[in-house]
Amino acid sequence: MLSAEEELWVCALTLCLRYEGGLARRLYDCYGSAQSVFKQPLEILAGHKGMRRSLVEKLSDPDLPNQATRTVTWLKSKKVRTVFLYDPSYPYRLRECPDAPLVLYAAGETEMNDVRVLSVVGTRRATPYGEAQCRDILSGLAELGLKPVIVSGLAFGIDVTAHKAALENSLPTVAVLPTGIDAIYPASHRDLAVEIAKKGMVISEFPPDTQGNKKNFLQRNRIIAGISDATLVVESAADGGALITAHLANGYARDVLAVPGRTTDLRSQGCNNLIKENKAALVTCARDVAEMLQWDIPSEDPIAIQQTLFEILDEKEKQILSQIQETGGDINSLAEKLDIPFPRLSALLTQLQVKGIIECQENKEFRWRFSKNI
Repeated sequence: MLSAEEELWVCALTLCLRYEGGLARRLYDCYGSAQSVFKQPLEILAGHKGMRRSLVEKLSDPDLPNQATRTVTWLKSKKVRTVFLYDPSYPYRLRECPDAPLVLYAAGETEMNDVRVLSVVGTRRATPYGEAQCRDILSGLAELGLKPVIVSGLAFGIDVTAHKAALENSLPTVAVLPTGIDAIYPASHRDLAVEIAKKGMVISEFPPDTQGNKKNFLQRNRIIAGISDATLVVESAADGGALITAHLANGYARDVLAVPGRTTDLRSQGCNNLIKENKAALVTCARDVAEMLQWDIPSEDPIAIQQTLFEILDEKEKQILSQIQETGGDINSLAEKLDIPFPRLSALLTQLQVKGIIECQENKEFRWRFSKNI
């Protein structure tokens, strides 16, 4: 946990290097603290890779301590946390990335460690197909009993669809901003950002009063890629920004998943290319996502399943299933106990297997597929 004094110097360092998150981390790791960075002679700092003259001038600005004090005061007044790189609450997946930011500014409380985390990205000009696929996959994850944190960038199109779908299905969601946390972009999503902060978290590596520019969006994408187990691309043009996030995820050795689209649809061309080039796994539903990421699906309730099955089975099928649940048995013992002619029983057993309700084990005995013993 940072001391109050070190928190001030960390903020000062990020004020100087707000567009150079990787450099800020390298300097900190080199000298052991943010305060120590500022104690180094300017000629020494100027020798670091990536350190430009303009950055050295910012580090030597005599008003910098006052700026940092105002920043920390504002953060505390708005209940925005500074999550330091080596704090236990810092997302460990992101920390593994060599260009991880030294600090994240966070509004809200969401556990990012020891949970499943899925980033969802796509085109800003989403089609009804893409929006529907995004909603169906996220609602499907909730229905499977999985509760991953859904990360996206709060942009128009697929991003905002992912955030809304997560909230609708009681999935925690995290919005990563390309601006300071005081400047929601786009402004029309401010109300949604407030809701996300209450039920999830809004984060940025940029200090307050940082406006958006093209470089910021690229930096933001690396956080979306690095903070999660996998990145799901729902719709993207051949050169869409979502592909940059996918390529970053590949570079971080993270899984990339893509929803295919029609070959004639330009807004699915990026996804189709990722799949064709073996840079992403093809997924079409929530179960595909869970299986690709080897997420254990919570076991289904056998009693609830039995009640549902009994509603759709005829009387003979119910008799057979009840007997199999009680004692199991091969076709001969079942025929004897149930007093059903052998040919009729054989046909019914085959029908139950086709429906996926029972299975025949190696010892030729039939068992209910949803038994706790299977």
